[in-house]
Amino acid sequence: MAISNVLSVAALAASILLVFTPQARIPAVFAAAASGLEVLMAAGVIHVAVSGVPLTLVLGAVLLVAGVVAYLRVSAKGAVSAATVATLVGLAQVLRSLHAF
Repeated sequence: MAISNVLSVAALAASILLVFTPQARIPAVFAAAASGLEVLMAAGVIHVAVSGVPLTLVLGAVLLVAGVVAYLRVSAKGAVSAATVATLVGLAQVLRSLHAF
């Protein structure tokens, strides 16, 4: 399994954990949708193509913003850790799709 697939699964798990946190439910739904779509694409279940903008950039940006918003809203240790994972995975995906590393 490639590292990007592992990161997508980690982001999905973190997003699902955040869905059960009342303070961060709305951003968690967006993060779960973005990371779920990434996992489905990595597994080959669905194929989505967008012309003009890399889809990994868009999904990574959604995950990054949702993770930051969730991080600012939660205070429990588990929720903070989940929001941090979602934020870092989103940041890594955005930087990779911009060819920063």
